Amino acid sequence: MSFAKLLDVPEDVIVYLLSFLFVPDILSFRQTCQSLNQITNLPVVWICAWESQIFQAGYPFPETTFDKGSVRKEGANSVHGGAYYRGWLNIADMPREELEQRTRHAFQLAKKWLYNPPIHRNSLYYSADQNPVSAWPSRSIDWTVSPSTSIVDVRFVRSFRRFFCLGAEGSEQRWMESVLVLSVSKGIWSVITIWEISLSLDGKDHNPTRPRKCSEWSPKGGIFTGLCLGNDVPSEADLAVSVAFEDHHEIDLFVISDTGELLPICTIPAVPLQSQVASGSKEDTYDARPRAMRPMKPMTLFGTVLAMSDDTACTVLYDWKTGGLAVLEHEEDQAGIWKQDQIIQVVFAYRSILVVRARSIHLFPEPELRSISASSFVQAPDPHQFATSGVYSPIAKHSFGWVDGVSVVPTLHSREISQPKTLKLLVRLQSDDPWTSNEHSLDLYELLADPAVGLEDDNDAPRPPYLFPPIRTSQVISTRGPLRCTSLVLGKAGTAIWVKPGDRASHGLLPLDSYPNLIDIAQLGVDSILTSSGHVDRKDSESLVAAVFPGPLNPSNKVRTQKICANDLKNWTAFDYDEAVGRVVLGDASGTVHILQL
Repeated sequence: MSFAKLLDVPEDVIVYLLSFLFVPDILSFRQTCQSLNQITNLPVVWICAWESQIFQAGYPFPETTFDKGSVRKEGANSVHGGAYYRGWLNIADMPREELEQRTRHAFQLAKKWLYNPPIHRNSLYYSADQNPVSAWPSRSIDWTVSPSTSIVDVRFVRSFRRFFCLGAEGSEQRWMESVLVLSVSKGIWSVITIWEISLSLDGKDHNPTRPRKCSEWSPKGGIFTGLCLGNDVPSEADLAVSVAFEDHHEIDLFVISDTGELLPICTIPAVPLQSQVASGSKEDTYDARPRAMRPMKPMTLFGTVLAMSDDTACTVLYDWKTGGLAVLEHEEDQAGIWKQDQIIQVVFAYRSILVVRARSIHLFPEPELRSISASSFVQAPDPHQFATSGVYSPIAKHSFGWVDGVSVVPTLHSREISQPKTLKLLVRLQSDDPWTSNEHSLDLYELLADPAVGLEDDNDAPRPPYLFPPIRTSQVISTRGPLRCTSLVLGKAGTAIWVKPGDRASHGLLPLDSYPNLIDIAQLGVDSILTSSGHVDRKDSESLVAAVFPGPLNPSNKVRTQKICANDLKNWTAFDYDEAVGRVVLGDASGTVHILQL
């Protein structure tokens, strides 16, 4: 069909035909004539392109209110309620220019992940050191928070669009994306700083603006012991921080405005319940549960509920608006002996709560939050108050051994919202044996939903919504070695980022410069590799590694890995990964923050 005949077709038919084209083809049609240029600028064209080529394909994209039955609310309402989807995108109300730009960016990002580079035919598995780097950062931004203080944590808060005047005297005006980043520095006292970084999704930042410090918070005499952000799930609070003072512990809740201000909501005790341990007398015949709790760390924000945990066995769910509270606690390994079991993640799953620790994972039933008196909340409650229904025991449990890092995410969006989603767990085991082999691995597990959930008779006991134990589905070969940053992040679309230690086998007990006769050999490739950017990376350098597990971005049954960049100083201390836009932020021991755009 010629273009002349195509233009004789009604406009709605042309829009329908465009819905079958890929994003690059739509852009090609735009360049043919003025009429098709106008049609391809209609919002409906890009709504269809986003839904068919991004949303239904399961490609990474920022969280939206699509099929959520709610829209984002901002301003004063964001502090007092109605802000469950603050920071989420509303596709229906989004300007056409923004939707087109985000759809094109998501399509290009997915194209990078889908790229399948050839490997050597003798290779038995994909290695981060063998594959050409297709996701090499397209740009990076660095700035120093404090030259004398290490960065101990760094997180993406959220991003939003803003109109900027650039160039001399505002000669250039355009919409750009503002990214809010949270950094935590720990010197004598702890300091939280919120930064705003302006970026463009098309990567055309010819004169990028410097990061702007928006706000800073440092309670005098306090040390931060943990924090969590509410950007992954709908929440009315954006930030929860646990602070240890000399005489008490507390958790502070904040809203983070679009201008980067920290707006306090409330302060709650970090030791919500303190029970008196039975003295052993005949009068003390009751079950003295819950036991005396240790200071809690905030783990997850969901709606108006804060999940906080200690590093032993207790998790507390507290509704900071209503005062409702529930305790989740598993049994001790040996009677009367509580072992250290560092909390890693708390997941609000389908009709249940998954608590992930360094030595165990426990699935608890969805609890009922019960209100208690104010005196019980900060002092010693009546042990009988929670002995029956206030303390919940796990309905399923499993242990991988001692893990170095775990990341848990649900599968992608599903139309069947009444059914539980499969949970995916990326696990890196830990070993204290220095003589074990240099080879190491990261394992991907699936916690499958029980298909029989909801089919029980009235007389049957409720079934756990997930089938234990988790099933291993994939494995990634890595190396063992010391790391300052042991975190790993798994995305919903099946991509993952972690820091890989250097190869210990690449050098002996002494530094390489102790062997002058071997330096030339090392420079020829024995102890180094030449990256696609022409930079020589030593094999003993730590590396930022990305993996693509089988899924929407990897149609094969093999895991693909890529080395993104290397760090000869081996001083990375924290990182965060935003899969939705392909962005990584790193903090190091020198007080510098780095943002990488894949």
